[in-house]
Amino acid sequence: MGAELELVRSYQPQPILLPVSANDEAFILKLKPGQMLSAEFRKTRNGLFHRKFMKLCTLAYQVFEELPQAPVRIAGSNQWVTPAPDFDEFRYWAMVKAGFYDVFGYPDGKVRVRARSVAFRNMDQVEFEKVYSAVLDVFLHYVLSPKRGWSREQVDQLVEQFIHYDE
Repeated sequence: MGAELELVRSYQPQPILLPVSANDEAFILKLKPGQMLSAEFRKTRNGLFHRKFMKLCTLAYQVFEELPQAPVRIAGSNQWVTPAPDFDEFRYWAMVKAGFYDVFGYPDGKVRVRARSVAFRNMDQVEFEKVYSAVLDVFLHYVLSPKRGWSREQVDQLVEQFIHYDE
């Protein structure tokens, strides 16, 4: 039986780890007294900062959706298409443009780049803060451009407002 649990150190006089969510508690309650577990522990990233990143991406995507999309030709063909906007692809594009990607080779000799995952288990807080800053730079260059009236300060302020609006 395996599970990924989130635990928090309690403020009891003796150090003790407690389940964070109802699912975490349910898993622990299913254990028999004396049953042993093996675990690898990592400090979790700042959840509020993760929400801030997602709000930044959402803001930039909403502005991107309003920009006119011109038809483009598919490479190696005479077929023209108008790309459909997609939030996840937009976010992956920004990560790649910001330099946070892995390169994969394929049997046909071609390579592809794939955005790194920003999942909590895949990236620590220090790297994630670098991602946030670099992605913001990408958005300011391509979407939230100062030419369109945007500034880093204005974007940061809006993102902060969006985070606190959900609370």
